[in-house]
Amino acid sequence: MFSPRPRYRFYGTPHNYVTAARHFLASRVSSGGDTDHVAMLEERVASMVGVGHGLCVPQARFGIYLALKSLVKPGQTVVMSPYTIYDVVNMVVAAGAIPVFADIERETCNIDPSAIERAIDERTGAVMVTHLHGLACDMDRITAICQRRGVPILEDAAQAFGARVGGRMVGGIGRIGVYSFGRAKNVNCFYGGMLVTDDGDLRAAIAGELADLPLEDGARLAKRIAHCLVGDVMTFPAVFSPLTFRIFRLGALNDVKSVNRIVQTESEPVFRDTIPDHYRRRMTALQARVVYDQLFSVDQQTEIRVAYARRYHEGLAGERGILLPPFREDGSHIYLQYPVQVEDRWDFVRHMMRHGRDVAIQHMGSAAELDIFAAYRSDCPAARATADSCVLLPTYTRYGMAEVDANVRVIRDYLRAR
Repeated sequence: MFSPRPRYRFYGTPHNYVTAARHFLASRVSSGGDTDHVAMLEERVASMVGVGHGLCVPQARFGIYLALKSLVKPGQTVVMSPYTIYDVVNMVVAAGAIPVFADIERETCNIDPSAIERAIDERTGAVMVTHLHGLACDMDRITAICQRRGVPILEDAAQAFGARVGGRMVGGIGRIGVYSFGRAKNVNCFYGGMLVTDDGDLRAAIAGELADLPLEDGARLAKRIAHCLVGDVMTFPAVFSPLTFRIFRLGALNDVKSVNRIVQTESEPVFRDTIPDHYRRRMTALQARVVYDQLFSVDQQTEIRVAYARRYHEGLAGERGILLPPFREDGSHIYLQYPVQVEDRWDFVRHMMRHGRDVAIQHMGSAAELDIFAAYRSDCPAARATADSCVLLPTYTRYGMAEVDANVRVIRDYLRAR
């Protein structure tokens, strides 16, 4: 066995690449032959979620923009977590709304229901909740608050496909929800996402926005597929252990910025108040087919990640100097990653790297602190502290329990030495 295993691996491969190659070779990237794969996917996901409508979108963030544009009047506010990727905030602004940041809960990294209640006022057009790291928000409390105040909920379930609260899939609890099928998600098609809703009028309005858009550009899609393939090769255990990991460890231990930048996805935030043209696309038949084929293994994969989370929890609970996420086996937490928080996370990561373990810093910052969003700045101390301390431990299904146990041993040694 090659060790360490990488911090991330893409789901759904090599089948994703085989399907992509067949569609490209048959010149059927846009069409599915005799089958409308996009409609088939929309129907299947809506049925899984238990709502009336699914609507494929090119990216989850563009889905958020479309949902808000139909939900919120220009100048209204959207109450949201500051602990999210910066481009989600851009989607709020581009939709003509004003982001209002409500602080988070440290343990879950998710928006605090009490902060939502304090932030809602007469200008509020919607509340957007983000189920981060596959950990569901407290939807019982949030739903009760929003129903009492007459405010619709948009669920950003980009990282939580398959999580359930009270038997209902997240994304299908609020007025409308969005999933991501991007390359780093547990169900992926390189690009892509989906909106789900029971509101037929809302679905019709968004479908009208999408109707005249071109399909995802084939050359751009091919480039993303190639990028994913390179990533899969570099994280293949026989390559990663002797080569890629050594490069990552060199970057972490010696602060080599050119190396560290490879995995820093949020390092250069950019403000946008309009939607880039390349966002304005529709999902192709190829992408829909790739997603559809993965839907049947979602629950089985969740069981594996929950088992890893249980082992992390049992191994690290009670240790001083580390904040763990809550452990849930009720389906509400699917642990796309296992987020922990430590005081000096770069020191923590360097220790892990020195001892042959590969883990990732969560590179998202608190949007409430970013200069590009100075006009919307608010004091969110929990988000600020989390953004400075969060590290992601691997949970992808091919990782292996032995690797989890090795992480636990090295983390214990680090905490007890301090």
